[in-house]
Amino acid sequence: MSTKHRLYLKQAWNLMKQNRLFTSIYIAATGLSIALVMTLFIIFYVKFAPIYPEYNRNRILTISTSMRVDKNNEGNWSCNSGVSYYFVSEYLQKLKHAEAVAAVETNNGTTLASKVGDKKAVKTFLRYVNADFWQVFTFQFLAGRGFSPEEQEAVQPVVVLSESFARRIFAHSAPLGEKVFFNGKEFTVIGVVKDPSNATPYATADAWTPITHNASSFINKEHMGFMGGIHAFMLASDKKELRREVLDMIDRYNQQDSVYRHEFFGQPDDYWMSTFRTGNNDEYGFSFWSLMKNYIFILIALIFIPALNLSGMISNRMDSRMSELGVRRAYGASSREIIRQVLWENLLLTATGSLLGLALSYLIILTTSDWILHLFDGVVTGSGSEINVTFEMLFNPIVFGSALLFCVLLNLISALIPTVWALKHSIINSIHSKR
Repeated sequence: MSTKHRLYLKQAWNLMKQNRLFTSIYIAATGLSIALVMTLFIIFYVKFAPIYPEYNRNRILTISTSMRVDKNNEGNWSCNSGVSYYFVSEYLQKLKHAEAVAAVETNNGTTLASKVGDKKAVKTFLRYVNADFWQVFTFQFLAGRGFSPEEQEAVQPVVVLSESFARRIFAHSAPLGEKVFFNGKEFTVIGVVKDPSNATPYATADAWTPITHNASSFINKEHMGFMGGIHAFMLASDKKELRREVLDMIDRYNQQDSVYRHEFFGQPDDYWMSTFRTGNNDEYGFSFWSLMKNYIFILIALIFIPALNLSGMISNRMDSRMSELGVRRAYGASSREIIRQVLWENLLLTATGSLLGLALSYLIILTTSDWILHLFDGVVTGSGSEINVTFEMLFNPIVFGSALLFCVLLNLISALIPTVWALKHSIINSIHSKR
C-alpha cells in the first residue's frame, strides 16, 4: 500500500471515530444488505449450482411428468407424476446422446429397517434407482461401490447405504457384505456413501436399492405405455441434440400408436427448470419468467432499496461536509483526490459491514434453511423435515466473493453519486454552506 493510500485509510478511520452514530448505522445497514444478498446467493447456489452429489446438474435433462390421451376420445386422458421404467430402458437409454439415464422411483417413503438379530426396526428413507443412477449422480464412496446392471437384475437384492444410516444400523461405516432387512426383505450391503444433503432432492436417501425390487415400478406396457412413477435423469453429451432426439422419438412413437398419444408438457427440462415444475404444466403455460417475476421484485427490494437508503445517508453527510470540501478544494485538493478519499471511507465502512453481513447470512441460513429453500420449490425431500445445509454450500468462496463484490459495487456507487453532486457546487458556495 502506498503512502497516499495509507493516508486515505487513516483519514477514513478518523472520520469513522468522529461520527460514531453514522458509522454504526452505516455498518449495520451494510451488514444487513450483504446478509440478504448472501442469503439469496446461497439459495440460488444450492438450487442450481453443482453440489454433492449432483455435480452434473448443468448436463442433466429430466422428464418428471407425462400424460396419455385417447386419440379416439380426447376427453379420455390420464396424467402421472413420472414415466414408466419401460420408457426409460427401452427408449431413453438407447438414445445416442444419452451417456446414462437414471431412473428414480417417485413413490419412495419411510421403510422399516433392521439388521440380523435386531428385534427393533428403525425408520429409514429407501430409494429405488437403476444402475445408471451411480453415473448420473457422483457419490463419494467411503466403502464398496454402486450396483451394476447385472446386480440390478439379480434375484438377491443389494443395497447401498449412507454413512449415517450405516453407523445407525451397524455402529460403523463399512458394513460390506452385511445383511439388512427392509420391511422383512433381506438385502446385502455392497457400498457406503458420504451423506448427501436433502437439499439435493433427487439423490438423497438413507439407502438405495435396485428399482427392479419395487413391483410398482413395472406396470405392464400395454396398460400404461410411457406412463409410470419414475423420474428420468439423462446425462447428456450434447443437451441440444439429446433434447431433439427425445422429441423426435416421442413424435415417431405417437405416429405409430393408433390408440394413444403421449405428451410430456414441453419436456425434457434442464435440471434447473425441473425444480420449478410443480405439476402437469403444458409447454405454453410453463414459464420460468412468470415463476421468477415475484422473486425478481424481492431481489430488487432486498438489494437496491438498501442501496438507495445508504446513498441518502451519504448524501446528507455530504451536505454537512460541504464547507470542509470547499476548504480542501480552496487549498488545492482536486476533485479526483476528494472522490478517492470518500471512496476509501466507504470501502472501510463496507469492509467492516461485510464481516457482520457474513455472520448474519450464515445465521439466517442455518436457522431458517427449511423455510427459505422451500420458497423456490417444493421438491426438497428426505427422511426428516429439516433441510441439511452442508459446509460446502455455506462456505463457498465463489458465493461469498460474488455477493461481497456485488454489495461493494453498490455501496461505492451509492457513495460516488452524492460526492460527484457535491463537487458540482462552486468553492465559494461550498465554503459558505451551513455546516
